[in-house]
Amino acid sequence: MGLQTCDTCGKRFNWSEIYKSLLISYRPIRCNECAAEHRITFSSRMIAALLIVLPMNLFVFFISPPLHLSIPSTLLFGILFAILFSFVTPFLIKYRVG
Repeated sequence: MGLQTCDTCGKRFNWSEIYKSLLISYRPIRCNECAAEHRITFSSRMIAALLIVLPMNLFVFFISPPLHLSIPSTLLFGILFAILFSFVTPFLIKYRVG
């Protein structure tokens, strides 16, 4: 588990570059050293979607009801879970030159 490196020259991408790519609908990342364009793999798209949506849904549907939380607080905590788990995704996402 670590940040992606360029397949061509081996330069490590910044966490913010990868996170920005995820936020802007999986935008390709261009290496600053060799200008190689990297695109996210399909399996990494699925991992990103699951890491953001699954914990939020688990909280909203299974953890929140026994705690008797109100709807606004449930939604707030669900969104916070999604944001927190999204911060981990740049370490798990893989890009390929393409």
